[in-house]
Amino acid sequence: MVATVHEPCHYYKMVPEDAVYDEAVYGGQRPAVPTGILLSLGARVADYSTWYDCCGFGFRHILSEREFSRSFANLRKIRPMVEEAHADVAITSDTGCVTTLDKSQWIGKAHGQPYLLPVLADVQFAALAMGAHPYKIAQVHWHASPVDHLLEKMGIDWRSAKGEFMDYLKALKSGTAPELLHAPREEIERYFAINKGQVLPVEETGGLSGAVSPGNGRASS
Repeated sequence: MVATVHEPCHYYKMVPEDAVYDEAVYGGQRPAVPTGILLSLGARVADYSTWYDCCGFGFRHILSEREFSRSFANLRKIRPMVEEAHADVAITSDTGCVTTLDKSQWIGKAHGQPYLLPVLADVQFAALAMGAHPYKIAQVHWHASPVDHLLEKMGIDWRSAKGEFMDYLKALKSGTAPELLHAPREEIERYFAINKGQVLPVEETGGLSGAVSPGNGRASS
């Protein structure tokens, strides 16, 4: 699995003191996130010449100079990712960057470069690598660039997963309550309960093993 990384300008250019660096990632000369995540998950990260460039979003440019933004995204980012790095997927960690790189690729046809490179957020890729449902959880169906081939490379049976997702949507549409995507009263609900000083009841079938005692944040049996 070959991945390329786009470092979001909002992350390390605008607020450089918040960026995380690690000697193991490009000798500490580039942000460690999301490259470090990809390496930890077993992906091979390939470099390309325009890694430092903006994705094309450019703050207000996506609104005031939309065609420029789209062309920039294709010519300065997608093209080198494909031609130089031979990437299977492009990974970034900013929603604006994901949207720009993902949904601008159709304009490549005007330049004779109809590239179709999957673009995912780092959290989506991590979720897929750890076995999350590609549609119910990772929500890959919202992307404009095709992801089917990528899912196959990751060993994910996307056809079966898509069928399950369609059944899930039909259940929602019919008013049937489908299975919960997240178990109720787990860690996130425990966290909010602690901060509100609440005591959650003991679950008889799974969930919390005890009630949360106000003040100490621990479960009492």
